[in-house]
Amino acid sequence: MIATPCRIDPSMVEFGDGTTRPRGDATLKLLRMVASAAGLTAAGVAVVLAPTVAPLVFPRTMQRHPGEWAFAAVLLARLGVEAWGRRGHDRAARAVGKADAASDWMLRRGLFPALAAWTIVRLAAWLPHYPFWPWCRDVDNYAMFAMHWDVGELPYRDFRAFNFPGHIYLHWALGKLFGWGRPGLVYVVDAAALLTLGGALLVWGRRRLGSMLPGMLSYFVFLAAYLDMQIELVAERDWHAALGMTLSLLTLQAWPGRAGRWTSAFLAAAAFIIRPQAVLLLPALGVAASQGGDGEAQGPRAGAARLAGWACAYALFVLIGFAPLMIAGVMGDLVRGLRVVSIGGPYSTFTPARALAILQEQLGRPTTAPLLVALAALSFRGPMKGEARPWLAAMLGVLAYRPVSPVAHEYLKTPLILAEAVAWALPVAWCLRAAAAPRPEAGRRASLALLAVLFLLYESVPMREPYNCSFPAVADAIRAAARGGWPEEVPPGGWVWYSRERSAQYPWQDYQRLLQYLREHTGPDAMVANVLKNVPLPPINGLVGRRSPFRVEAGITWMWMIREDLDGRFADELRGAGPDSVVVWVPAEEDAQPRLPLKQLTRVIRDEYEFEARFGRMEVWRRKPTGRR
Repeated sequence: MIATPCRIDPSMVEFGDGTTRPRGDATLKLLRMVASAAGLTAAGVAVVLAPTVAPLVFPRTMQRHPGEWAFAAVLLARLGVEAWGRRGHDRAARAVGKADAASDWMLRRGLFPALAAWTIVRLAAWLPHYPFWPWCRDVDNYAMFAMHWDVGELPYRDFRAFNFPGHIYLHWALGKLFGWGRPGLVYVVDAAALLTLGGALLVWGRRRLGSMLPGMLSYFVFLAAYLDMQIELVAERDWHAALGMTLSLLTLQAWPGRAGRWTSAFLAAAAFIIRPQAVLLLPALGVAASQGGDGEAQGPRAGAARLAGWACAYALFVLIGFAPLMIAGVMGDLVRGLRVVSIGGPYSTFTPARALAILQEQLGRPTTAPLLVALAALSFRGPMKGEARPWLAAMLGVLAYRPVSPVAHEYLKTPLILAEAVAWALPVAWCLRAAAAPRPEAGRRASLALLAVLFLLYESVPMREPYNCSFPAVADAIRAAARGGWPEEVPPGGWVWYSRERSAQYPWQDYQRLLQYLREHTGPDAMVANVLKNVPLPPINGLVGRRSPFRVEAGITWMWMIREDLDGRFADELRGAGPDSVVVWVPAEEDAQPRLPLKQLTRVIRDEYEFEARFGRMEVWRRKPTGRR
């Protein structure tokens, strides 16, 4: 037997396990490892040096908008790799295919659960401590009106007021069902309304847009804004009015039958009873009401009949909403009270120049003008024009909401924030449909659609967690609920106004001890005069369930907002408050607030009341016995 000579191939490398591989593969592997290490090192150095080098290398526009330029770079890179793959580079083609498949999976299955889980975490970090937030003065006004109405003292006649009665009804119902002086109930109702919006958006997205992802994205965007709001912006009338009109439009589109139109009319009427500016969205509801559903007759005559039916239902519900005022005989008093907010009145600051400036500010938001263009394009042609036209009309309505209002308060921005967040669901739904189209370029469309959705999130949502999402605050609230008290630290929504770190005029612990004292040391029929003069003008009456001797909306803060001197009237009303009355004030504030001098009222306090208790700077003075005045 002749042995075969063993040849050693110089191009092969033998490994310890007996296998051999081409020498080039080992070299290539080593080079890749070196390149990876160098890349990671370069990336680390870039992160460290970026703040110093970026101003020297990149133009100023890139420094101002790094996210936008990053998205543009990703888009160009995606298109460039695709073009490279089309020229025969298999590796580039495979990379593009993997990216497209991953994008398609994200749109179909990955993005929705990610946003849903993120939303649940944020709500879990906000909901438990929300009922413990302090009130703003507006919420207190309507609770006080409800308490006075319950004993026969009528709003608009016995009390000067100019706001619509929707929130008076809400506080009256809560007071009759659960008792007066339960402040957390208002925030529980508001949280329920916020959760209802989320459920409605998911159902609307599923029934009308073919996927829950657009509704989930809209809810995530709005929630990011709402969970950032402080006490003067949450549970406000304009948010509730905008919510009613939004739910009304969602109902018309998700349930386009007769029952849906009646429900929509009820929600729209409730919104109008809360805030008259809700009429600005009536054209949008009219467009949606006339469209009808798949099983209903189409055509101009059928659409006009549906619109007329909806309008009649809306008028009926509005009439029912104002019926309590008509029965009480104060409807005329409400109309006369509206003169205060009319153009040129003592409250209004409206001017055409101010309205134009606000409109320009709103259109300058990075997401508003692109949304209007997208809705206009979808309304012009295509399968989504029926869904897009009402929302285009709604956007035009909310753009006018703040400019035409008597005073451009910050909380008047909420309707635009809400409508914009919901309306963006339509372009997102169009992107999803385009990505799902069975065409050769569907993969590219999936990548571009995912990039568009992520870019929308980047522009609409702050790149941080909302300020009011706090698990330590949740733990504090749970401990407070367990012992039947209030949180030791001020909840996040009131931190700006009541924290010692901000040198608050009325620190949280002092304020809560004051409220508890009034609950325990005054009877349900006692009169409590709130004469605290500094911001945030903290409320008292509704929180403790005690009525006020001052017969105007907002009490002494009427003079803060309205150019009218009521010092003499306030003094007479306090003098006539009776023996069962107390005053809450800070004597050191007597001359500290030029907008609220109240010289005559202060004289009555010093002459007819005497010190009883002190909580920080705040003092409680009780009416002197008759013989000691």
